Amino acid sequence: MDKYIGRVLGGRYEVKELIGSGGMALVYRAHCNVLDRYVAIKILKEEFAQDEDFRKRFYNEAHAVAKLSHNNIVSVFDVARTEEGVEYIVMELCEGVSLKEYMTKKGRLSWQETLFFAQQVAKALDHAHSRGIIHQDIKPHNVMLLRDGTAKVMDFGIARFANNQETRVVQEAIGSVHYISPEQAKGGTVDFRTDIYSLGIVMYEMLTGSQPFQGETPVAVVMQHMMVTPPRPSEIVPGIPTAMDEIVMHAMTANVSRRYSAAIDLYNDLERLKANPNLVLHYAADVKDSNAVDLEETRPIGYHPEEKPVSQYPEEETQVLRPVTPPPVQPERGYEQQNYRQNPPRREYRDYDDYNDYDDRRGRKKKGSILPKIIAGAAAIVLIGAAAAFGPKLLGGSSTEDELITVENFIGMNYAEEILGNAEYAELYNIVISDELVESDKYEDGEVVAQDPDAGTKIAKGDTVTLTLAGSTVEEYTMPDFTNDTYEDAIAELIQAGIKYEKVEEESATVEVGRIIRTEPAANIVVTPDDTVKLYVSATLTKNTTVPNLEGSTQDAAKRLLEDKKLVLGEVKTEESDKPEGTVIAQTVPSGTQVAEGTTVGITIAKKAAETPENPNTEEPGDTTASATYDSNNNILITLPKRSVQVYVQVGERILFNQTASGEHRNGEPLKISTSFSSTQHVTVKVDGQTLIDEDHDFGA
Repeated sequence: MDKYIGRVLGGRYEVKELIGSGGMALVYRAHCNVLDRYVAIKILKEEFAQDEDFRKRFYNEAHAVAKLSHNNIVSVFDVARTEEGVEYIVMELCEGVSLKEYMTKKGRLSWQETLFFAQQVAKALDHAHSRGIIHQDIKPHNVMLLRDGTAKVMDFGIARFANNQETRVVQEAIGSVHYISPEQAKGGTVDFRTDIYSLGIVMYEMLTGSQPFQGETPVAVVMQHMMVTPPRPSEIVPGIPTAMDEIVMHAMTANVSRRYSAAIDLYNDLERLKANPNLVLHYAADVKDSNAVDLEETRPIGYHPEEKPVSQYPEEETQVLRPVTPPPVQPERGYEQQNYRQNPPRREYRDYDDYNDYDDRRGRKKKGSILPKIIAGAAAIVLIGAAAAFGPKLLGGSSTEDELITVENFIGMNYAEEILGNAEYAELYNIVISDELVESDKYEDGEVVAQDPDAGTKIAKGDTVTLTLAGSTVEEYTMPDFTNDTYEDAIAELIQAGIKYEKVEEESATVEVGRIIRTEPAANIVVTPDDTVKLYVSATLTKNTTVPNLEGSTQDAAKRLLEDKKLVLGEVKTEESDKPEGTVIAQTVPSGTQVAEGTTVGITIAKKAAETPENPNTEEPGDTTASATYDSNNNILITLPKRSVQVYVQVGERILFNQTASGEHRNGEPLKISTSFSSTQHVTVKVDGQTLIDEDHDFGA
């Protein structure tokens, strides 16, 4: 049994159950015995409790969120440490699901629903940024969706204050690799725009059902953030408005200076789109000025050959990444500048170790396909993990003549066989590969045809050496056999080859949903970039759903449960029963039954039998009427009736209490809401919707 369950922390928080686990902490549901409410408690894992850096990050979350008061940001109530050294944060308990869970369930969201959630996250970020706080880990896992549709941003564990440049976060890129910004990946200085980039990635995933960047290792994903422009969402899901494409791609621009400068600007564009679905914003990537100073210049980082690449990693956990050196700076990518179909990036989604078998299986030699594997393989040997801070030479520095080394002659060497993974070269140089291939009659594909600096040049140990490889470009493309491949894999290869495609959904009794049934043209037919390939994808056009269990729910709750399953509430009957009045006691379609979406389900509601005594939830004779006042310390005292009631207390912008409470459980003592405000604040107190206090109150100095 979990050792925390049943314990009382701080003399007031009784731990009830484990409700979540992250990279460095566990989250429990607990009951506050002082305020008679349920809260969430985040407890730092034991393996991190003795690490000063992790403890600082853990407390940083509490201190960061304590500065915030916003409906779309989870509230922090308390932070403490037990005598045994257990670190914990007490937070608002959010009953709902994460955005990631919601997206997994639905596959992808409509553009209207994406807009609805994105606006809430943008408002939360605008509020945090206005208080000088950068979240740095925006991802679907860190957005909680409540039952009323409210989105709450949570997990500020790696947030930092914008004016604090001393934090270790600046020295190491911290975040989740699928959502990390390029400037985070490089280990450079970040500002509010890094959160906007991550929100753009989240919006892309909501719209398309998939992340824009994929890879076998964290570094392979990070490299794509800096090198690859994904297709617009509407290219994957037709029908998405042009303005939504523009908003997402503008937020995801790799160059921070060309991105949205503030979250409120993104919010306002979404507001304009909501009012006019035909809106066109005319965002376009401007060409980089070759004479301008590159504020995002990458610093050289040496290889660490003794470290092995990570082949599998938990997608949802925040990663601590050493900055990654991309290939030499190319003209700045922007979603208008890099045309995926005429000049596609060379990217391979499949296993990096079996490309020869892969080409054989497809029945052709795919020219130019070795480059992405080489780039990903080279990137994979860069150190991933929470390592020590950089040494001075990795951050740049001068070298004496005695420290200089002579660059070797790499011309004619096969990169994959002779250079990649060579411990001696990795120790001496930071080797990167140009993403341009050169056709050569002298050298085989994959052999080095040029290098910079030239052989014999004196450089500092660890400096960058750029290699250009021989290879051919594709003008004609032989259609592979995509049968039973996933749709995502198929379009990834077509995009890479610069071939246009069209998705056609069909029902199939033999092919799994989401996989290719057939293509037009068929396998082994030669096509060109001017052709359009039709991909026939297996789909369930008549969608089924599972009938939920409605018994014990109220009529309104039953209706919501049915709507969540895309079902319709039918006839509502009443019947005398000893079950609680107003609850469902029967349903016309049994729970667990598979039915078509849109099916009608009737229910029977319990009503009070003639001999049934008065509803115990109604006010009893002599019961106390709810009232509220202040004590001498300006704390709020609320006298409650014996029955359970909903209590709501708000002071200024902060909601101090919004839970069910009962006078019977308090032995007649008033519910005390502690306050620590100064000056005059507006106070609102409601019990079961009845307003007891609605006034400005002077809390003193």
